[in-house]
Amino acid sequence: MEQKANYSSQIYEYSSRTGKLTAEAVGVVKGEKHFPIFAGNLVFKPLTKSKPFSTPLFAYAEVFWSWVINEYFIPAPQYQLAICGGYEAETEKYYDYGTVCPMIYGEGEHLMNLLEFFRKYPDSNVRINDYVNYCQMFYDYTEILNADYFQTHHELAEELAMQVLISVLKGDQNYHYENIAFICNEAGEILRLAPMIDHEFSTYFMFPDSMSRHLYWFEQLQRSIAGDEVRPDEYVDFTNEEERRLMEKSATCLHRNLVYIKEYYPKVTETFLKKLNKLEADIRENKEMFYIQKSQTYPDHANSNAYLAGKARYKDYDEEKAKIYQDKFGTSGKEINFEIINSQIIYEIKKTIQQIRGILK
Repeated sequence: MEQKANYSSQIYEYSSRTGKLTAEAVGVVKGEKHFPIFAGNLVFKPLTKSKPFSTPLFAYAEVFWSWVINEYFIPAPQYQLAICGGYEAETEKYYDYGTVCPMIYGEGEHLMNLLEFFRKYPDSNVRINDYVNYCQMFYDYTEILNADYFQTHHELAEELAMQVLISVLKGDQNYHYENIAFICNEAGEILRLAPMIDHEFSTYFMFPDSMSRHLYWFEQLQRSIAGDEVRPDEYVDFTNEEERRLMEKSATCLHRNLVYIKEYYPKVTETFLKKLNKLEADIRENKEMFYIQKSQTYPDHANSNAYLAGKARYKDYDEEKAKIYQDKFGTSGKEINFEIINSQIIYEIKKTIQQIRGILK
């Protein structure tokens, strides 16, 4: 099989946009986002200065996983690296580099995420008021799949189950309830489940500038898949009670997701395992096909703490703190060693595949 992921950078000028996508973030954190649209109905998705731990590898993760998911599992919109000249100067809080991706819904259609859905249609099986959108967290989907709607709409439930399995494979540390959405018509009727997007928080692509931090969070992924019982003092370092409670739940929920889907969605599980075996065989036989390719025109340095300045400036509105962080973390950061990154990504994905199979088979 030929290398199909395209790591060339698409170059745009903000002034040449053909339109804009206005998206109101309906969730725990509210806000309105305006993303430029370019020819071919491609939406520019910039990397955000205030998004935790954001580095250029967030964009590479989008390209990598959109290709793998589409090639091996289910149809998925394909991301490409992109630079939008003039966008950072116009918006300030976004970088002028990110990705482009095709629109995932058509004219007269809109999205309704799971948080919106369960707020509109409360379900006794879903404690939606306890939901918190928390970065670097794994989410429990057993109560979602057990909701009356999914119990009575089996085909949509199977699609969701497949998406959840894929999210575990890609080590998604931010696959929260606002990342899964229905596509609805103008009357609000549900038409279908939206395809998978937003792959940036993949564990394997995080902290390229700090191996110790990277390994800690990869261990957290392995730990949640294994589902070992949480020790009383395991998360004692989290002094905030809510954070500690969320981490304790996150620490085992991927295992619960896998076991639940194995029991209640055996056909989905069987299909996923077959596709997983094919992916593993191709990685074993031609791992270079899965290497990410450095784009010569794209930023190639990483500073996982640079976001602190953006958070202070654009979310906390604390310019004094922003300047302190800017002085401390505002440099270009550490050069990304793509040779090391590729070896690490392949090794960790293979370990995750083996771990998932051990639970699902």
